[in-house]
Amino acid sequence: MPKVLFLPFQIEEKVASEETIIDVAMRLGIHINASCGGIGTCNKCKVMVESGEVRGEKIEDLYFKACTLKPITDVVVRVPVESQYDRRALLRKTRAQALERREEVVINPPISKHFIELVPPTIEDNTPDLERLFSHLGNRGFSNVTLPYTTLRNLPHRLREKDFTVTLTLFRDGPVNRITITDIEPGDNRDKILGVAVDLGTTTLQLELIDLTKGELLAKTSDYNPQISFGEDVISRIEFARKKEGLKILAERVRERLFILIEELLKEAQREINEVSIVSLAGNTVMTHLFLGLEPKFLREYPYVPVAKYYPTIYARELNMPLGENVPFILSPSVASYVGGDITAGVLASLMTKEPEITLFIDLGTNGEIVVGNQDFLMCAACSAGPAFEGGGIKHGMRATSGAIESVSIDPITLEPMILTIGKKKAKGICGSGIISLLASLFRTGLIDRVGKYRRDIKHPRLRRGEEGFEYVLVFKEDSATGQDIVFTENDIENLIRAKGAMFAGYQILLESVGLTLQDLERVFLAGTFGSFIDLEDAITIGLLPDLPRDRFYFLGNTSLQGAKKVLLSQEKREELNRIAQMMTHLELSNHPQYMDYYMAALFLPHTQEDLFPSINKEN
Repeated sequence: MPKVLFLPFQIEEKVASEETIIDVAMRLGIHINASCGGIGTCNKCKVMVESGEVRGEKIEDLYFKACTLKPITDVVVRVPVESQYDRRALLRKTRAQALERREEVVINPPISKHFIELVPPTIEDNTPDLERLFSHLGNRGFSNVTLPYTTLRNLPHRLREKDFTVTLTLFRDGPVNRITITDIEPGDNRDKILGVAVDLGTTTLQLELIDLTKGELLAKTSDYNPQISFGEDVISRIEFARKKEGLKILAERVRERLFILIEELLKEAQREINEVSIVSLAGNTVMTHLFLGLEPKFLREYPYVPVAKYYPTIYARELNMPLGENVPFILSPSVASYVGGDITAGVLASLMTKEPEITLFIDLGTNGEIVVGNQDFLMCAACSAGPAFEGGGIKHGMRATSGAIESVSIDPITLEPMILTIGKKKAKGICGSGIISLLASLFRTGLIDRVGKYRRDIKHPRLRRGEEGFEYVLVFKEDSATGQDIVFTENDIENLIRAKGAMFAGYQILLESVGLTLQDLERVFLAGTFGSFIDLEDAITIGLLPDLPRDRFYFLGNTSLQGAKKVLLSQEKREELNRIAQMMTHLELSNHPQYMDYYMAALFLPHTQEDLFPSINKEN
């Protein structure tokens, strides 16, 4: 059995007979870009073989596809910089100041601790332990109380450890109107109750540790979703889940990473694992299905049916999560296959359902979701924008990690670029905010026309004909971290225009469905981590966002996480979240008779209708 040594990680492992290099990397947790899920179509899982005999598909005369590469002898494989992820990039500050919508939330978490003192049994009063406990709770006004078998099994020992003085952890499961005793601790431990809020994103996991007695944030952390190794977008992961053990692997990987991150939070806050009493999780419909191990394939097959929209409370023991076995996981409800709990939680955090202003809520991420409404109504839809805003489908596109170009400005006279990279490292590729910035700059300087084609009459060393047609050289190879020219091709431009066109057509259809137009919008809320990094003027210039007065735009940050946190702090907020999900009417854009007309009209810069972008057409 041959061995593979991964550089620069210095990790060595044996390779089974049917395993490819990417299989081994996945098993070891070594990230290699694989946006197609390992099916061999994206050409991004590039590795270099420094020694040993191999068989596999070679690309660019220098690299092998890791998804096809199999060692014949012991081999040394180097993962190049453009194929790696750097978690530190998740901690960078946003360039646009996020506006958190603040409200006074009365701390009333769905889980709470209660210290009780029971009268010990005697020969004259030998009432069973459980009956004695329930009778005491009934006298204190608690009704419809139950407890799991594991709690019942431990009951006699816990009661007697400190002479029938115990702390009960009570979980009020509002949707089923039931109180569950999730833990019984000897003595008084009322001050040791923590909650974890989780944003389960397609790309990243973001967590906060909350003290539920005071409502204080104790620690926060983030990391890449390990499912990236099996597919960068939700469709690739749904396909991976069809493989033998595929769904199980996806569920296990994300649960394992979540627990590791929870341990990080506890270490930072100097708290113990047994103090975690509840987890609130918000994710899109696909991510929620994969986390729970629910069959996802019908989400992408007509008529696009999820297993569930409202999820029952799941306990840690059912997820094989090494927390207290009765720790409840409450999950934000979804609305449709591609409008999930991250959006319902986001709308909750945005406060738009409490206010009269007509608001467009946009979550720009791996998938594009939009909601329009106010305190009276909510309409929502998912836009098939594809992965372009995350670097997918772009020749040198990449995630927002160290060395990714995040901002571009092209001099209108010299046509030379000024670039900024994340971490101020040598450039490896272009991330989503950089792609939007670059396209806007190319359009402003006249290097491309309104259909996204490079001007053939401009002679400049950076503008040339490449293997895939005309391209602009953003970074020459001697200045890049990859040793290759970093270019932006006409195919890249076409993919990005399609993505922004899908989003803009979605806004128009959704507004039209309720008798409104873009000019009726009083506010635009940009949600999600990615939305906080894009430049507003750049996004309007290319037609990704409507051309409205700039003071109508608000950057809200990670509203999914904010909403999950509110649910931790307030039983009433959990009930409000469910009402929001019920209030939202979903519109299937692909079935709308005019969607394609609106979409085709948006495949120009910024749009075919010049009157929709008066400030941009004035500049040009």
